[in-house]
Amino acid sequence: MARKHILIPMHIWTIEDLNQTERLVASVIHGYSEHGKACFMTNTGLSKLLRISRRTASLAVNNLIEKGYVEASEGRRKRTLGWKELITRVAESDHLSDKNLLPVIHKNNTDLNTYHNMNDEIKNGEKRPGTWQQVRDYFLMLNDRAGTGYGGHASAWAQEFFAYYEARGWKTKTGAVDQWRGVAQAWYRRSSERVPQRAVKKIDKEQLRRDIKWHQRRLDNYLADERRDLAYRETLAIQRLTHQLNER
Repeated sequence: MARKHILIPMHIWTIEDLNQTERLVASVIHGYSEHGKACFMTNTGLSKLLRISRRTASLAVNNLIEKGYVEASEGRRKRTLGWKELITRVAESDHLSDKNLLPVIHKNNTDLNTYHNMNDEIKNGEKRPGTWQQVRDYFLMLNDRAGTGYGGHASAWAQEFFAYYEARGWKTKTGAVDQWRGVAQAWYRRSSERVPQRAVKKIDKEQLRRDIKWHQRRLDNYLADERRDLAYRETLAIQRLTHQLNER
């Protein structure tokens, strides 16, 4: 039967250290594990289903494994993927009979299966960033992925982007911004194309140190509250800023 929907469980949507692609890939894998099946989809299969490149699919899978949400197993013929939380719960219940196994899985995951339409969630959750620092972190991620040397411009570009659209009520010439990262990516690309034609700005090391302290305070609070996903995001931000601070 052809797939009619791609649904994102609320508990996956609210994991803040996942990007949009990782949430989609995670939801596909979770859908298999939720029904007691292994996900045999290859990176090529995921790329075709989600309309993304094979490299992007591979990166998303690897990140999910690295962050501890997905478990990969190598079989005789191909790799299988499973949502780690569900795999663990099934393993803990393997002493039960086959007759009782399915009700146990269903009971353990009843509270996790509040699904929302993917398009509605994206529209409601991705319209605008909360702070310019969030834009800066996104620009730093784009810089890291491309392997370019524009990290020193990330803060300035992010502040310019945030101030520009904040003043315009997050609207473009064609209407309201639905997904700010797409608009930000275009801003980053245009800004990077102009770099050779203008003087290179010096890195404001004092600002970077203040930003690192800001993220460190947030990290300490998240660790105290045992909010692992948010703590991981702040750790990545500190690493990127520290790397930028040491670039020159």
